[in-house]
Amino acid sequence: MHKNIFFLTVLFLITSCSQNNSQSEESLSSLIKPSFTYKQDFFNCSLNDTSSLITLESFLSNVIQKSSKADLSKLQISILFPENVEKVKDFIISFKSLSDHLATLELVNLIKEIGIEEIALCNFAIYQRRALDFISYENLNIQDFTYVEILRCKYNENYNYGTFKIAIDRFINQINSLDLAYSLSYINSATNNNFIWINEFYDKDYQNVFLERWVNIKDATEIKDEFIENASCLDSRSYKKYIL
Repeated sequence: MHKNIFFLTVLFLITSCSQNNSQSEESLSSLIKPSFTYKQDFFNCSLNDTSSLITLESFLSNVIQKSSKADLSKLQISILFPENVEKVKDFIISFKSLSDHLATLELVNLIKEIGIEEIALCNFAIYQRRALDFISYENLNIQDFTYVEILRCKYNENYNYGTFKIAIDRFINQINSLDLAYSLSYINSATNNNFIWINEFYDKDYQNVFLERWVNIKDATEIKDEFIENASCLDSRSYKKYIL
């Protein structure tokens, strides 16, 4: 597996595990829901053969210039480029929406009107997945880009967000004690049994820095076991993220 798949791959491990819970415990845990605060859309794109990253950069600058301030105040737009590829062809346009779907739809329509098809082929299916940030690192002096890992995961049989919440809270408390430049987001996927877990780092040496500190945590093994008990990850992909 990709060498940039790091600590959560260790935490989740691609494995399955189940435990017999009583019906009452399962019913109670299902009542615990995430407190979503925004909507997230990912649009997969592929550069045309005649296009380059310079062409894309020029196009995106044009989009920002023609976007109204009202649009930008409702959306956080970023571009994700895959790490460790010889030539970048595929990329993701990420929309983080703080309002309803109309702001996303308006900007998607603007991107189409300006002529994205001349630059890249994109799938602009708007799903407005519900999302929240468990950990939000706020530092205005970060570099031009950050390092992002996106994991597609699913809950194991008889497990859900309610059963997972204890492990998540333990993990968050331990990470906060390490004082790392790190953000963590949770996104509801197409089905209630699936979710997307996003790690975001602000240090080029994030893998070594995180792992060195994490393995020294007293409860690290217990938290890892709780993660594996609750969920499994299907895949993990690493990107460099540029905020527009």
